[in-house]
Amino acid sequence: MTCPRHSDLSAYADDMMAPAERARFSLHLAGCPACQHRLDEITALGQSLRALPSPRLGFDLAAQLNDRLHAPPPGRRPARQRSAWSAWLGWMPAGLAGGLALASGIWLGGLLLGGGAATVPSAGLVRVFDPVPPGGLCAAAEICRLSKGMP
Repeated sequence: MTCPRHSDLSAYADDMMAPAERARFSLHLAGCPACQHRLDEITALGQSLRALPSPRLGFDLAAQLNDRLHAPPPGRRPARQRSAWSAWLGWMPAGLAGGLALASGIWLGGLLLGGGAATVPSAGLVRVFDPVPPGGLCAAAEICRLSKGMP
């Protein structure tokens, strides 16, 4: 068996292993002085830590934290019974915003529809799609018009 890791030796010292694995470690420790030395150091460290005095707080920290959790936030008055009118006032900004959004949507939609009739663009607007770009030179204006089929 290869030498176990430090965490395995610590688990052995704390009796946190399964019985079969603990028996296997015991066999290894009986024949490995290096692992036995490390186990002795881990055991001595655990005993030294248990021997340290436990400091006293002098107050009950859990009770103070519990009181803070259940106390109202500072600067806030305790809750009181709200009237029906104050409940409606609380929803007024949201209602106004929703109504304004709906009204502006209807108004903008009406502008986009423009009365519902389809309009035919004039010939001047269609000239944007000419093969000669705006400002382009043509040898003669009459030739350019004839090639496009315009009178």
